[in-house]
Amino acid sequence: MLLWALCPALLPTARAAAPKAAAASSAAEERAKLGREALEVLSQASADPDPETRASAAAAWGRLGNRAAVPVLKRALKDANPDVRIAAAASLVRLGDVDGLLALIDEMKAVPAEPARTPADELRRMAFNAARARAALKLGQLGHQTGVEALKGRLADPSGEVRDAAAAALARLGEGDAGQFVAALKDPDEGVRAAAARSLGVIGREDAAGLIAAAEHDSSSSVRAEAAEALGAFSDTASEQVLIAALKDGSGRVRTSAVRALALRADPASTAALKALLAQAPPAPVQLRAEAALAARGETVDLSLADLTLQQKDPDLKVLAVEVLGAARGDQARDLLAGAMRSDPDSRVRARAAAALIAGLRRPAAAP
Repeated sequence: MLLWALCPALLPTARAAAPKAAAASSAAEERAKLGREALEVLSQASADPDPETRASAAAAWGRLGNRAAVPVLKRALKDANPDVRIAAAASLVRLGDVDGLLALIDEMKAVPAEPARTPADELRRMAFNAARARAALKLGQLGHQTGVEALKGRLADPSGEVRDAAAAALARLGEGDAGQFVAALKDPDEGVRAAAARSLGVIGREDAAGLIAAAEHDSSSSVRAEAAEALGAFSDTASEQVLIAALKDGSGRVRTSAVRALALRADPASTAALKALLAQAPPAPVQLRAEAALAARGETVDLSLADLTLQQKDPDLKVLAVEVLGAARGDQARDLLAGAMRSDPDSRVRARAAAALIAGLRRPAAAP
């Protein structure tokens, strides 16, 4: 009798719970539908006429950890554009497919068959070697020892750019010495100093003292910018203080590099520095980078600039806006990403928005 007496009291609770359950089910269905739409957009981007869009899509599959994309990525290994092939190979490595490593090694080892006979031939050769160098650096960044012997073979490559990339990749893998790059920070040629700073950022495990000195005192803004960006690979307090000071550098390029480097950290000092920077209303590219970094740390950021940027014509700025929205949480960010994915005129922006949506939808839904 007691149970029956209690039942009427439970009925209102059950009736109240029903709408909530229905709302939760409807929200889950909407998320699933949006996810399928985003996957379709990203799949279409893999065959887009624009090579930047195809490369962006190939890289996204690896970040998303979607093994269903392996056949698409293997087809992309035959793309006419080297950056698409490199992005696809790197994603395959991240997905645990050995074909990615073999493709990167092949990309790096290929040597032009004939000497350059015209200026156009020389330009093509330079572009070819630059792509080979990017493949070597990617091998180092991925952290697999499988590529060590192939990288060692490139230390005698006819291209100086490839030799330097192989040396930096080996040093990152603990198989080489960064001394040549540290010494090159004092070269009289600013181009050499800038390249050395960039290589030290790739290695990311040597003494940061040389980079700190370059970021603080080099007469070339290009070198200071490269040194500041390279310091993003370090986590010591001294380099962080240099980066915070670089936010006030007279060169906009240096300031932007400092923001990118600080974005790679997640400690209280860098968070405070980025918040202080936003309070000064910096230029849009700097503000968007800072907002993306803070949003990725769980900080609440104002999405007004990202919203406004998506209404502009500059695709590079819109990609930065997508980064902000991808890092942020909530319905507003998701709705803005969905709008960009569906209607932005630039295929690269649509692909980035789709990838950001997929990543965001994988996060647990916020409690109602």
